[in-house]
Amino acid sequence: MQHDQPTTDGDSSFPFPQPELEDSDPRSSRHLEVVRSASRVRVNLRVLESLLRHTLRQEGLRHGQLTLALLDPQEMREANLQFHDADEPTDHLGFQYDAPDGEVSGDIFICPEVCVEQAADFAETPRREIARVAVHGVLHLAGWNDDTPARRRRMRAREDAVLASALELASVARWMEGGTHGR
Repeated sequence: MQHDQPTTDGDSSFPFPQPELEDSDPRSSRHLEVVRSASRVRVNLRVLESLLRHTLRQEGLRHGQLTLALLDPQEMREANLQFHDADEPTDHLGFQYDAPDGEVSGDIFICPEVCVEQAADFAETPRREIARVAVHGVLHLAGWNDDTPARRRRMRAREDAVLASALELASVARWMEGGTHGR
C-alpha cells in the first residue's frame, strides 16, 4: 500500500481532523490515540492501543503522533474514494507523516465490519483479524511494504510473529481469543 498524505485543509468531509497541538509543549510530538467513529463492531480500544504499542516495541520504534481510527463501511468507502479513487470500503488505509528517526507518525483507518467479513476467508476469528489488520497498519507506517508476493509473505510472517508475541500480554490474549462482539 502506498502511503498518501491526506489533505485536510479545513475539509469537513475528512473524518478525523488533525489535533491542534502547541509546539511549545514537549509532549505534543508524542501522542497515541485509538478512536471509534460510527463502526458498530464492538472493539476494546484499550487492547488495540496495547497492541499498537507492542507492535512498535517489537519494531524497536516509538510512536510520535499516531492515531488508529475505527470507521464504519460508509466512512471507509468515502476515505478510500477520496485517497485512492476506489468506491468501496477496504479493511484499512494508512497515512504516514514525517517523524524523527526511531519514531512512527501517521493515521491508520480500520473498518472492523470489513475485517469481520474477511476473517472467514483467512480462517481467522473476527477479533484476530482486526488485530492483524491493526498490526499490518503499524508495520506499513514502520516501513514494511507488501507490493510484491515475496514482500507480502515476509510481512505476513512478521505479522504472525508480532501477534504471537502479543499473546503474552494478558489483555490482548483474552480479547483475541473471544468472539465477534463484546469487550
